[in-house]
Amino acid sequence: MAGPTAAVLAPGLLTTSRVGEFRSWLAESLTPDTDGDSWLLREPRRLGMESPLQTGPMLIEPIAYEGEDPDEAACLDRALGSPPGIEVVLAAAVNGKDDHRFLAHLAVAMARRYGGLIDLGGLLPVPLPQGVSALAALESGIGLQQWQDLSRATIATLAGRRHEIPYRTVGDEIAVSHVVDADLLALWLRHPLFCMVK
Repeated sequence: MAGPTAAVLAPGLLTTSRVGEFRSWLAESLTPDTDGDSWLLREPRRLGMESPLQTGPMLIEPIAYEGEDPDEAACLDRALGSPPGIEVVLAAAVNGKDDHRFLAHLAVAMARRYGGLIDLGGLLPVPLPQGVSALAALESGIGLQQWQDLSRATIATLAGRRHEIPYRTVGDEIAVSHVVDADLLALWLRHPLFCMVK
């Protein structure tokens, strides 16, 4: 079963030398899996994590940021202070509790090192309000506004920078994603409701 995802957005161009330096930095804590884009956690303490942990592979794919939606690109430009040049896609192969923590710790370390922000891939994930069904909220919108309001109220309690970035879905609808700094995600990691977007 696939796990949580996020992306780190950083300024600067994606050059061969920069990718090489990035992979060397990753190798300090992780071991490349056989396919080269997936990595296994080897030294959790280097990422500020406790061990032992049970984590699966993590897809880590640095790509040049290509904003297809001009409104989304403009919002990210304002949030970062410059246009994002690099997007590092992070996707856990497994949906375990430790995989959510691995993803968040890696995103925090990466954002701090490269001066980036973290795109959570949706609103801050919080449990459903009482009496709201996930299926009903997603399919018919019943309770969706309550769920979104709870997410916004929760993220407002966390110190750090946060931005709501609108984007167009495949169905040409407008959705929103929280883009946060490393400090906010580090605080979310310690919150009792912590999880990443899946």
